[in-house]
Amino acid sequence: MPARERGSLDWGTYGDSFGHRLRVIRQIRGLSQQEVAQLCGMHHNQVSNLERNRSNRDPFIADPQLSTVYRLARALEVPPAYLLPDLDHLVRRRSPEQATVRELSRVEDALRRLLAEQTT
Repeated sequence: MPARERGSLDWGTYGDSFGHRLRVIRQIRGLSQQEVAQLCGMHHNQVSNLERNRSNRDPFIADPQLSTVYRLARALEVPPAYLLPDLDHLVRRRSPEQATVRELSRVEDALRRLLAEQTT
């Protein structure tokens, strides 16, 4: 896919950002991976793999179906868009295995603000 003006569509970094958003929202909600999995009707390993952007199939990066994103959002009581990375705020990698802490912190802060606005 061609790069867009406002961001990159590299699935690896997009998947990392999705996984980080999922983990942050889950933790803010005070839920374990097991609890989210039960609410979604999936195995806790699937939640873990999504958070870590891992898959058992080649190319070994997570690729959740739209129905999975929707079920996760319902379990976490957020709009599905909260889980989807914004191209302006993608997590950039220093190496294939590690995202920068500063960018992850920015994403986490933005998610916390969105969730706080939702509850007020």
